[in-house]
Amino acid sequence: MQIETVADVVGWSAKYHQSFGSTLPASLARSGNDRLKLLGDYISHREQELATKIAALSRTESEQSLGTWVTEFLNRQPLPTVQEEDAQWALLSEDQLLAVVVDLHEQLTDLYRHLHSRCAATPAAVTFEQLLEMEQHELAGLAQGANRLWDM
Repeated sequence: MQIETVADVVGWSAKYHQSFGSTLPASLARSGNDRLKLLGDYISHREQELATKIAALSRTESEQSLGTWVTEFLNRQPLPTVQEEDAQWALLSEDQLLAVVVDLHEQLTDLYRHLHSRCAATPAAVTFEQLLEMEQHELAGLAQGANRLWDM
C-alpha cells in the first residue's frame, strides 16, 4: 500500500490491526497451550475493536487533516510490516506473545509520535494525537487484561 497522506496512514493502521487480529487465532491454533490460545483470542478481539475505532477516523476527521501529505516523513520512519498467519506464534509462551504484541504497539506509537512531531502545526496533528492515544490505551488495556488472565 502506498502511503502518501494522513488518510492513507489511518487506512493502513486499521488494516494492520484488522489483519493481525484475524490471523492471530489461526496462528495459535496448533498450540497445546490453552492459556496461550485464550490470550490470543483476547488480543484478537481487542485488535479487531481497535481496527474499527481507527477506521472511524476516516469518517470523523476533517478533509484538511486527512489530506495532509506525510510521504517525506515516512522515509525515515518506515511502517511495520503487517503480520500474517505464522505457525511459529504457537511456539511462544504467553509472556513471549504479550511481549511481541506490546512491541508491535510500541512501534506504532513511535510512528504516530514521529508523524505528530512533523505535523504539529497542521490539522493532522489532532489525528495523530488520536491515533497515539488509541495505541497507548490499547497497550494499557492489553497489560491489564493479560494480568487478569495470569490471575486465573
